[in-house]
Amino acid sequence: MTTRKRGFSRPFAALIGVTLIALVVSSCSSSSSSSSSAAPSSSATATAVAKPAMVVALSDTVDVIEPHTFRSTSAYSVTGALYEPLLRQQFVPNSQGLLVGDGNKVEGAGASSYDIKPIPGSGFVATFHLRPEAKFSDGNPVTAADYQYVFDRTLKGPGYIGLLLPFIGLDSTDQIKVIDNLTLQITTKVQTPLFERFMTFQVFGAMEKSVADANATKDDPWAFKYFNSHAAGSGPFMLASYNPDTEIKLVPNPYYWDATSVGSSSVTVRNVPDANQRALLLQSGEIDLADGLPPRMIKDMTTKASVKVYSDSTTGLNYLGMNETIAPLNNVDVRKAILEAVPYQALIDQVMFGEATPAGGIVTSTMETYDKSIGSKYATDLTAAKASLKASGAKNVSLTLGVRQSRSSDQEAAVLIQDSLRKIGITVNIQVLADGDFLTKLGKHELPLFIHDWSSWGEDPFYQMTFLSTCGAAVNYSVFCNKSYDAAIKAGMFTTDPAARAADSSKAQKILFDNAVVAPLWSADRTIATGKCVTGVIRDYTMIAQFKLMTKSTC
Repeated sequence: MTTRKRGFSRPFAALIGVTLIALVVSSCSSSSSSSSSAAPSSSATATAVAKPAMVVALSDTVDVIEPHTFRSTSAYSVTGALYEPLLRQQFVPNSQGLLVGDGNKVEGAGASSYDIKPIPGSGFVATFHLRPEAKFSDGNPVTAADYQYVFDRTLKGPGYIGLLLPFIGLDSTDQIKVIDNLTLQITTKVQTPLFERFMTFQVFGAMEKSVADANATKDDPWAFKYFNSHAAGSGPFMLASYNPDTEIKLVPNPYYWDATSVGSSSVTVRNVPDANQRALLLQSGEIDLADGLPPRMIKDMTTKASVKVYSDSTTGLNYLGMNETIAPLNNVDVRKAILEAVPYQALIDQVMFGEATPAGGIVTSTMETYDKSIGSKYATDLTAAKASLKASGAKNVSLTLGVRQSRSSDQEAAVLIQDSLRKIGITVNIQVLADGDFLTKLGKHELPLFIHDWSSWGEDPFYQMTFLSTCGAAVNYSVFCNKSYDAAIKAGMFTTDPAARAADSSKAQKILFDNAVVAPLWSADRTIATGKCVTGVIRDYTMIAQFKLMTKSTC
C-alpha cells in the first residue's frame, strides 16, 4: 500500500458554476480573504452585503446545536454550517445542478494538505497540515490543539461520537498528537477506507478550546450545556441568534478561510413543522428552501413554475423489520414468506411516486459492493410466498405492524404490505404510534413487524451492516445474530483491498438474504425543493441540507 499525499490550493467554489461574481472571484483569492484576525475590510463587508439573504424551512425543529450529542436532522444542518472538519467531499454538479459528493474523493477543508502512511500489520499514521489563514468566528486562529480537543472530547466526553471511532481504529486520546500549531497527527490501529470519510464528518469540526474551557463547569467539564445554544465554530457561518421555537439566524464567519465562496449574507432557519405550510411558503417565495416534504408533495412541486426540485439517489434504506424473538417470526420460513410477498415495485410507484430506487438489501443497490445477483432476489412472488408459509407449518398467522405517526409514507406502505400479505394467508394489524412510543417499543423489541429507515454517514456498506444487523447492535431491531456474518463484516471493514471487501460484502449479503432478516422496501431519493433561482444545493454523505454555497439570483 502506498503513501497517499494530498495538497489543496484552490477552494471548492472554483469547481462549480455558481452564479454570483463573488463566488467566481473566490477561485483566486481564498488565501488572502481571511489572512488576518483584524476586522474584515470594508470591501469584504460590501461583498457580503451584495449576497442574498436566504430563508429556509427544514424537516423538523432545531432542538440543540451541541455537535456531539443526538439532535434533530435540522440541527445537523446548523452545526454543519458552524464547524469545519479537516476534510470534505469533492462535489460534482449533476444534470439538475445539484452538487453531489463523490463517494471516494475528498479534499482539504480545515487542512490544506495531508498524508497517510500505512503501518505494516497495524493502522495508519495520518498527518494533517492546517491552513494558517483559518480562524474562528472571533478572529482567533484555528490550531491543531483545537482539533485535538474535539477528538479528546468525543472519546472522553458524554456524547455518542466516541462510539463511532472504533470503526477507524481510534479508542484512545494518546492516538491524537499535536506536532505544532498547524500540524495534527492521528495514528490508527487498523487500516480501513472509512478513515478519510470520517474526517469529513462535521462532528470532527474544530471547536475553539479556549471558549469551551471558559464555559466548562465541574459538573459539565466539556461545556455541553453551553454549546446546546452557543457556538465557537470554525465553519463558514456563525450564530447570530438562536430561538428554536421560531427561527435561528446564521451570518457568514468573516474570518473563515474560504469566506468568499459563502453564497449568502445570512441564512435564517425558520421553524415550520407542517409540511403543507412549508410548501405554501416556498411557492409564494417567502422561503427559499423547503426540506422534508413527503413524496406525494414533491411530485406536486415539480409542476410549480416558481419551484425547482433537486433530487438524487441515495444509499439510505427504508425496510420492513421482522423481530426474530417473537413467534412465529422466529421461523425463517415465515420470514421468507413475508419477504416474498412484499409488493416492492408498488411501494416505489404508489407510496414514493417514483422518488426512490429498489433497495435490494441492507447493502443497497446504489452502494458500493452491492451484489446484484443477491439483491435482485428481493422480488414479489406470491406463489413462492405461499409455499414458504406452508413449509413453515405456521397456522393462522396474525402479526402487528408498527409505524410512526409522523411518517405518512410508512403508513401508506403498511396498507399495501397488509393487503399483499393477506393474499398469502397472513393477517397484519397496523398500529400507528406516536413517534416516541414507536421508538420506545422498538428499543424494547416489542414490535413484531415495523417499518424503519436508516442512512449511514459515509455511505459505507460495512458501517451500515454493522449497525443494522450485527449481534447486539443497538439498532439491530430484528435481533438477528450470526457469527459467520459478523466475521465477514469485521474482515471487510478492516481491509483496504477492494476485491476482499467485495467478497466479504457478498458473503454477508447472502447470509442476510438466506435468513430473511429484513425486507428492503426502497432507497429514498434525496429531494430538496427550492425557489427556481436557488443554486449551490449540496447532497453529500450525510443527507442533510447544507448552506455554505447556497445562493440565489434573478432568473
